[in-house]
Amino acid sequence: MKITASQVKELRDRTGAGMMDCRKALVETEGNIDEAVEVLRKAGAAKAAKKAGRVAAEGLVDAEIMADGTAVLVEVNCETDFVARNESFRTFVSNIKSTVAADGAQDVAAKVDTQRTELVATIGENINVRRAERFAADSSNFAYVHPGNRIAVILKLEGGDGSDAVTSFGKDLCFHIAAMNPLCTSPDDVPADVIEQEKRIAREQLMAEGKPEAMIDKIIPGKLKRFYKDRCLLNQEAAMGDDGVTNQALLDQLVKSIDTPVQVGGFIRYELGEGIEKKEDNLAAEVAAMTGGA
Repeated sequence: MKITASQVKELRDRTGAGMMDCRKALVETEGNIDEAVEVLRKAGAAKAAKKAGRVAAEGLVDAEIMADGTAVLVEVNCETDFVARNESFRTFVSNIKSTVAADGAQDVAAKVDTQRTELVATIGENINVRRAERFAADSSNFAYVHPGNRIAVILKLEGGDGSDAVTSFGKDLCFHIAAMNPLCTSPDDVPADVIEQEKRIAREQLMAEGKPEAMIDKIIPGKLKRFYKDRCLLNQEAAMGDDGVTNQALLDQLVKSIDTPVQVGGFIRYELGEGIEKKEDNLAAEVAAMTGGA
């Protein structure tokens, strides 16, 4: 049976698959477009399975305040930054944000797996929907995406009056979180095991310096205070404020100026690829292996 160029084009428009793959599928199905689509989907699933073991540490993180006020944060990984700039990949990420906003972040990877499999078949790289979060629209939500989509933040403020002052504070705080990577909001939120670890590290350091035990017990609280200043959002010096002014001080000023309570309800910060063990390429070693070490 003769397969026409128009059939190949139609199938490619519907699936995004390569021209040769489309032609082969049409030959296999004797020109039946719908059956050819199914063939390509099955082939895509097979390709995706083959690529699943390959490290995907590039991609992008993205955050957005949706039309209803819901805040959404996602990370989607691929193998190269070239694919991360691909329009189809970015459309896929946008679809994930819509899915999270509508249905929640739980099991989002399963919800979009058919789209992911088809995209893997088209692009030719492993793609993983790594993680996603959502803040419901029952608070004042803010989002920030650093240029390049390698860091993204969502933040919720509870209370306030919806004024420009609150909006400005929320935006500045998002930028601060992206830049300074706080561990949590305040010292009260630091997990007990983290506090114990910091105490243990401080004790070992002071003992190595030869400090007596009685002095160590007096020094450790000061070490913890420094830790809180370094790692707790409200204790940190504000990235968008005057030198030495903490985010807590700016929040207190805001509350006083609008005469309405405001508090940080939570924040989430994603950095692209954090925690993923990346493959280190050694071009010289690869060339030597291919040429027998010559």
